[in-house]
Amino acid sequence: MTENRPCEAVAAEMSSWGREDGRITPGKILGHFCTITEHKFLVFQGCRKVGLVYQGITHDLSKFSPVEFINGCRYYQGGKRSPNNGEREAKGYSEAWMHHKGRNRHHLEYWNDYRQHAAEGENPVVPVKMPRRYVAEMLMDRIAASKTYLKDKYTDHEPLQYFLNGKSRLLLHEETSRELERMLRILDRRGEEALFRFVKDYYLKGYPMK
Repeated sequence: MTENRPCEAVAAEMSSWGREDGRITPGKILGHFCTITEHKFLVFQGCRKVGLVYQGITHDLSKFSPVEFINGCRYYQGGKRSPNNGEREAKGYSEAWMHHKGRNRHHLEYWNDYRQHAAEGENPVVPVKMPRRYVAEMLMDRIAASKTYLKDKYTDHEPLQYFLNGKSRLLLHEETSRELERMLRILDRRGEEALFRFVKDYYLKGYPMK
């Protein structure tokens, strides 16, 4: 379980300030800023423990770019889910997400490309195997996102459950998907400390995943 943190408390208090769809208010700005900085801090903590300090520092910096930050404030969801979902509901797509996924290598969508000679009727878009350093950052991102949105309801089972329920895993390269699921199962069964040791001392050193 996670403890309530100051940033979350401020966000919760301010989130009721002007929640009208599409309107940017001081409460939304502060709430969104608190959510993304809280998330970044959690990812940094995880990345630091597995030796990916630079990736932890630079994680999600594009969220402070105008297109992502402004839309994040405009469609702020009270810190309970991603504002990208609110933007999709309002516009049919998320401009912030399309900007984000092409600039952050820890997202599986970054690692999709076109096959050169797709057969007729075959999907030309194919997932590419992700380098392990970015799989590890994606793992920390998923854990941090679950903590950020679920708050005190978070358990070490939630990231695995999200993965198993998510259609997004179908866009993952088969080997990357197996690696990610195995590590999420370590988290589920043995907890964070065991997972971090495995990532740092085994996975990131390039040992084979059985």
